[in-house]
Amino acid sequence: MLATDFACAFGTYIESGAVVLGRDTRRAGERLRSSVIAGILATGVDLYDIGITPTPVLQYALTQLNSKGGISISGSSTGSEWKALRFFSADGAPLNTYQSEELLDIFHNGSFSYAPWNQVGQLSYCQTALQKYTEHLLAFLDVDTIRARQFKIVLDCGNGTASQFVESLFNAFGCEVIAINNQPSPDAIYTPLPNEKHTQAIRQLIQPLGADAGFFFNLDASSIVIVSDRGQSLGEEYTFALLTDYMLSQHPGKPVVTNVSTSSLIDMIAQKYGSPVSRCRIGQQYIIERMRSISAIIGGEGSGSAAFPDFLYGFDGIVSMGLILQMLAQRQTTLNEVVQTFPRYTIYKDVVRCPVFLFHTVLRRISEIFSGYRLDFTDGVKIFFDTGWLHIRPSRNDPLMRVIAESPEPEEADRLHQLGKTEVRKAIVA
Repeated sequence: MLATDFACAFGTYIESGAVVLGRDTRRAGERLRSSVIAGILATGVDLYDIGITPTPVLQYALTQLNSKGGISISGSSTGSEWKALRFFSADGAPLNTYQSEELLDIFHNGSFSYAPWNQVGQLSYCQTALQKYTEHLLAFLDVDTIRARQFKIVLDCGNGTASQFVESLFNAFGCEVIAINNQPSPDAIYTPLPNEKHTQAIRQLIQPLGADAGFFFNLDASSIVIVSDRGQSLGEEYTFALLTDYMLSQHPGKPVVTNVSTSSLIDMIAQKYGSPVSRCRIGQQYIIERMRSISAIIGGEGSGSAAFPDFLYGFDGIVSMGLILQMLAQRQTTLNEVVQTFPRYTIYKDVVRCPVFLFHTVLRRISEIFSGYRLDFTDGVKIFFDTGWLHIRPSRNDPLMRVIAESPEPEEADRLHQLGKTEVRKAIVA
């Protein structure tokens, strides 16, 4: 089985010591769990199974269990019917580019280091991961300030790994939590890029309940989308923007890392605090690599994801939610009031189906068509106009070209977006 081979490759890569394993709530995870356990133990590496748990909790557990690496059985951006193995290094961060390439080389070569029958790894179960994470969070957040504000919040965990745990956690922080979709379910739907459409149930509850905020978690609790006290979904781009504004207000001048598809709002916020913005390829591993190289105070993407090196080198929706509440409590303000201080941008995102073998051809033609403009080839092709920008890049998982456009003017953002999709389609059939 493919999962077993990947686990054998990871065990071979680790060589010795222990690996931590966690998974999301969906039913296919149990089958993959058995395959991963078999593969890891076969290489003589021990394994700690922490069960169904948020991915950030697993990442923190790696630093506490003296492990050499970790595996999360979670979702794939290709859709809810797919599962994925995500690999982490001993410090809880995703494998970097070189580590990933080394792991793939071992997998493709099939050169696995199997242990003799009497030296296979040992399987143990860890029940303290949530407790240890909670203690770390308590030490990181200003819980007394959050508790004094007595927030009322609406929480939608999508029946994923944040279910029950986040409600209990923030109840302990003095919040009144109204939770929906709060039972871990094997039929939970994976939402790799949560956005406004996922917050409809929360939006309908905010104002009737007089709540201060609403939070929607994706399945593995790495990302959140926020709903304001007015019942307005702020969209996935505003999660990182709000967190950037707060972190830079505490650490002005410190660098920020984000990807080339994230809103220009980040640049405007950073400019206010005299902080540089470093942009990289799309993906958590690239964000973390860049954060480390320039000692950034925060890194994240316009997918509702953010990482805080003083807490964990990984995307974490739970601490993100805590920091949003901490910001509101310290400033004695509301989400609507904070957002009103931001410059307004409109961003559109869509995909165009494109055969994989045409990826390079399409990107070459796009770069030729817009050769008279400033171009950025960090990840696909990003074109800068006086009125906004257009970004076209290939998906790493699907036969798709992703088309993103942004402008301060909604009509111009839509025009650039339609232009991008039209030119991609023309390049495909040319």
